[in-house]
Parts: sequence; structure tokens; C-alpha cells
Amino acid sequence: MDSTYSLADIAAVKDGGFGGSGSWLFFIVILFLFMGGSWGGGPGAAADLSSQFAAQTSALNQQQILLSSANNNYETARLIDSLGNTIMQQNNTNLINAIQGFNTLGSKMDALGFQLQSCCCDIKTQMLQDRLNDANAALVAAQGVISNANQSQYLLSMLGSYTPGTTP
Repeated sequence: MDSTYSLADIAAVKDGGFGGSGSWLFFIVILFLFMGGSWGGGPGAAADLSSQFAAQTSALNQQQILLSSANNNYETARLIDSLGNTIMQQNNTNLINAIQGFNTLGSKMDALGFQLQSCCCDIKTQMLQDRLNDANAALVAAQGVISNANQSQYLLSMLGSYTPGTTP
């Protein structure tokens, strides 16, 4: 059996198998059956058809409204999620800045503690130096008094006997 098709076979299949343009006949038969079996279809056939089209249009409109509402809900949820992520990133940035600020403050406090300790040590050293200078000054003054007393004793011993309170 030969499986090749001729152009006439292809044309017959293309035209719907009615031999020519028979697809209009198929449409009329469907319309006839749809209208209740008669050409007039009765007085309610057009109204029924119209109400069915209206119901179908209403259902499609409702479906479009529901789809639009679902899209709006999705977009709102996406925006809220994006806002939450943005807030979380800002919060993390703020926490990092606060930690860095505390670290800087801690190092400044350490430096201040070292300066206070150095200052205190310098003050104590200066106070001890002042006391040493005062003690050295008192020692020099005492040595001066002793030296003057020794000189006076020596001079008096060179004069001979001296009695205080008498005039020579």
C-alpha cells in the first residue's frame, strides 16, 4: 500500500472532508442543534443565547477581577517583603555602626585611662621632687646655721676668754 498522498487527498482533508468549502454546513448544523432543533428556535432561544453569553462574559469578568486581585495581593506581599529586607539591612548597618562606635569609645576610654594614670604618676613624682627639694633646702639651711655657729666658736676661741654681757 502506498503511503504517499496526492494533492487531491490533502485538499479534501483541508476542506473538512465535505468536498469544497463544506465547513459552513457544519456551522449551520451546530447552530441548528444549538437553537433547539428549529430555525426559529422559539422566542426564548435568542434570550437564552444572550443570557448564556452574558453569564459567560460575567464569569470571565469575575475571573479577570480575581486574577487582578491575586496579582495585587502578590505585588503587595512582594513589596512588604522588600520593605522588610530593607529595614533588616538598615538595622544590621545600624548595629554594625553602634558596635564600631562602642569599640572606638572603648579604645578612647583605654587611652584616657592611660593618660590619667600617667598624669597621676607625674603628679606623684612632682610632689616627691618638691618634698626632696624642700628637704634639701632645709638641710642646706641647717648646714649654714651649723657652719655659722662653728665659725663663731672659732672666732671667739681666738679672742681668748669671752664672757658675754661684759664690755672690754
